[in-house]
Amino acid sequence: MSFPTLAEHVVEVLAQLVARTITGQRQRAADTLYDAVIGRLRRTGTAGTFDLFAADPAAPARRRPLVDALNRQFKDDPGFRDLIAGMVRATDIGAPEPVDVAARFPARKVAIAVVGTLAAVGLAIGGRAVYLNLTDVPLPDGTTSCRTFFAMSTADQRSLLERIYRARNEPLREQDPYIVSAVLYGCGQNPERTVDDVISS
Repeated sequence: MSFPTLAEHVVEVLAQLVARTITGQRQRAADTLYDAVIGRLRRTGTAGTFDLFAADPAAPARRRPLVDALNRQFKDDPGFRDLIAGMVRATDIGAPEPVDVAARFPARKVAIAVVGTLAAVGLAIGGRAVYLNLTDVPLPDGTTSCRTFFAMSTADQRSLLERIYRARNEPLREQDPYIVSAVLYGCGQNPERTVDDVISS
């Protein structure tokens, strides 16, 4: 897969992830891709292109800066380009969700398909852990923008807030079942703020 086709494909996967239209095994692979892209954008000071994109992933004018930023990264670092290409393939974005496979294929083919699917999931999860270890991508923290916070999964949002409250030595707030919705509400009032700004207000 060559750039800029790869960059456009990456942005399409991220758009589906932000819109929460990717589910199941494909979402795990897409999460791995998201971590890799966001980590690189943060290290190169271009994370604002994702924030702009996440506000309206369907708008071509908001996609273009992110595509351009990824193209530059792929051109400057072929190793990163190849890593991302593998992650994009793992999302299998064009594949339909599985439907009644057993009724359409003999048992042996079903067994092969199941083993292949489990291997792909294992690679996606393992690839995410290896990538995070190799590149030392920092976990999201209080400086995360509201726009990025909106794009995170509910589990990741809660995990981030729990880490923040733990660091602030506020264990009671950490246990609050409404911490995510409270921050989402605050972010909705002003998407330009950071999570720390919302918590402190």
